[in-house]
Amino acid sequence: MKDKLLFKFLLVLILAFALGISQSQAQERVIIKLDGTMTPVLNENFGTHKYNQILTTTRDSTSVSKIYDLQNRLVIQTREKYNEELGYNEAIISSYDTLQNLISSELKNIDNGSFVKVFLASGKIVSRLAFFADQDYKFYLGESETPTVESTKNPMVVQMDYETRDYNSFLAQNLKYPPQARERREMGTVILALDINEAGEVVEISCLNEDELYKPLISEAIRVVKGFNPNFIAPIDLHGNKISSTVRIPIRFKLS
Repeated sequence: MKDKLLFKFLLVLILAFALGISQSQAQERVIIKLDGTMTPVLNENFGTHKYNQILTTTRDSTSVSKIYDLQNRLVIQTREKYNEELGYNEAIISSYDTLQNLISSELKNIDNGSFVKVFLASGKIVSRLAFFADQDYKFYLGESETPTVESTKNPMVVQMDYETRDYNSFLAQNLKYPPQARERREMGTVILALDINEAGEVVEISCLNEDELYKPLISEAIRVVKGFNPNFIAPIDLHGNKISSTVRIPIRFKLS
């Protein structure tokens, strides 16, 4: 009963922030260009600019981030502020579809990582994901009080199904500096995109910054990752079904 009341309280609080319109006036404003993965654009000359992020700070010290697509439609809004009553830094993260309908909203304790995220369709709760410090992640369908998934890791985020130390060891033993790149003193970080299917298998590897790098460096990065043949745990969607995803992996080439 306590958990149910807590959930309903959090839901009301989340939706109140997500649907409410701030009356605070912004004091500072910064605009950042983002690529398709919502990370800062490396080089906008290569057509990677997909979103604009506007960062503002209001008079009551609330930090607001709004991410728009190139059609000026709001995609994600994040409001961060210190909660004086409860004594922690909190964030309200709201996501919208292309028709500007609210499709998810999350209340997060920034200090310890605890959060409740609610997924909606046509104004109704489809599912929710909850995590409280020192507990498992719990995924619920609808307003059910019984989780359908419990995991030590976030089930809605793709996870590595291998040990990091094994991957690093494989790279140390197998990554070779291409001779022609060494002769030309070509350096840089190759950003690889790994397309993962519902079974957690890598089905395609591509380079996200190929126009910025010497081609042999890209070929070597792809070769060594294919040789390691990493497996992943595919994430679930808001209905609890396994879905495909993409993982970014950097491979750095540097000469002394």
